[in-house]
Amino acid sequence: AKPIKAIWSFKRKRRPDGTLQKHKARLCAHGGMQTWGENYWETYSPVVSMMSVRLLLIIAKIYKLDSKAIDFVLAFPQAELDVDIWMYLPIGFQVDGETEGESDRNYLIKLDVSLYGLKQGSHNWYKKLKQGLLDRGFRISDVDPCIYMRKGMAICSYVDDCVIIGNSMDEIDEFVKSMQNGPENFILTDEGSIDKFLGIDIRHLDKNKFELSQPYLVERIVSLLGLEHNEFNAQSNSKTTPVGKPLLNKDLEGKPRKLKWKYRTAVGMLTYLQGNTRPEISMAVHQTARFCNQPMLCHEKAIMRIGRYLLHTKDRGIIYEPDLSKGLECYVDADFAGGWSSADADDADCVMSCTGFIIMYANCPIFWVSKLQTEIALSTAEAEYIALSQSLREVIPLMTLMKELHGAFPIHITKPNFVCTVHEDNQSCIKMANSDKFTPRTKHIALKYHHFKSHVKRKKIVVEYCRTEDQKADLLTKPLADDLFYRQRYMLN
Repeated sequence: AKPIKAIWSFKRKRRPDGTLQKHKARLCAHGGMQTWGENYWETYSPVVSMMSVRLLLIIAKIYKLDSKAIDFVLAFPQAELDVDIWMYLPIGFQVDGETEGESDRNYLIKLDVSLYGLKQGSHNWYKKLKQGLLDRGFRISDVDPCIYMRKGMAICSYVDDCVIIGNSMDEIDEFVKSMQNGPENFILTDEGSIDKFLGIDIRHLDKNKFELSQPYLVERIVSLLGLEHNEFNAQSNSKTTPVGKPLLNKDLEGKPRKLKWKYRTAVGMLTYLQGNTRPEISMAVHQTARFCNQPMLCHEKAIMRIGRYLLHTKDRGIIYEPDLSKGLECYVDADFAGGWSSADADDADCVMSCTGFIIMYANCPIFWVSKLQTEIALSTAEAEYIALSQSLREVIPLMTLMKELHGAFPIHITKPNFVCTVHEDNQSCIKMANSDKFTPRTKHIALKYHHFKSHVKRKKIVVEYCRTEDQKADLLTKPLADDLFYRQRYMLN
């Protein structure tokens, strides 16, 4: 294979509050010059699901488990290469006091380890970390390949960041030492107790309660939108809810945008925020994300409204206070063709129904979704049934993960009687879920959406009716009035 170029990467590393921590210079490889089948093959490397992270934090709080965070220093170069890769000298590198430009010789470097920038770099690191944990008695979850378990301890990994929970701090410290002093020569730093993970603040309020928040990300969003240091103060420039009526459409004949900030950047930051710590803005962010290709003034105003809502709720997050009387629950809702608009009457997307669901364990939200359905539902019952099926695609693997964790920690729902209660506010949907009968009205969705019925029949999933006012997923499907929005937001915390 041809040699590849070396690239210097210069970066300012910042703390979670945005202040400068240090300047970094990293030597990287130009992976774009690699050739598949010659100097790389596999590139995939998984990362842990935030649902798994939240679940482990809740289990740790319920059972008073000890926890610790570790960070691997320059993770990718800790993994060896399994193919020969040659690289040109980096700019400024000297041999015998001369750079390559000053010398009449040409030099190449043979790489022994995976540099950042190589296509297989993350895959090689994942393999090395996985093998190191398997050699220490851990086994990989069948559901989440970045969750490792053994009796009394569990680890979740996100590239070079790991969270460890265990029955005792002595066992955790012994494991960390074995990683540092083992034959793999892992280089890592002990971050101590978990107070931050992937930009998320983890604040322990008391022995039974903790909060997840991202105040610094909110500040960056508000600053990007220009809502700070302007002629308005925070009190008069804020909004009490993140979304209003009517729902957005393409508005191709509408007015163009006025402001200069990057629409996709704002949507990306809001998406990361809603997916981690702010479920109440999920529906608002979801509908703005649909129009990244050609945003108009109405879409810009929708983003600004979310920013103005965040302006007076900067320090808010999710407060977790586990309730042992509650097990695994899922609240499901759908808004039947709620986005229909005469302005987009010829667009099939405007009659798609919206799915919203939230999965809770011990009365704590661990996963939530707000998204359009991929098929056109023909009735309210059908829209609710499709939403129910979509939610259970997440619930069923989660039940398997909790059974696996039962072997490491004494999860209070015992393995033989593991049940998920699903709360639905549509009686026709509940009847469809509990019935074996295929009617002409439901036959067309039999293959794709009846997958969970065997679990219902075996009583592993119980579908129960709940009143609309008690439906916690309601704010994930439609704009709500102020008083109802506040009530729903409180129910999530």
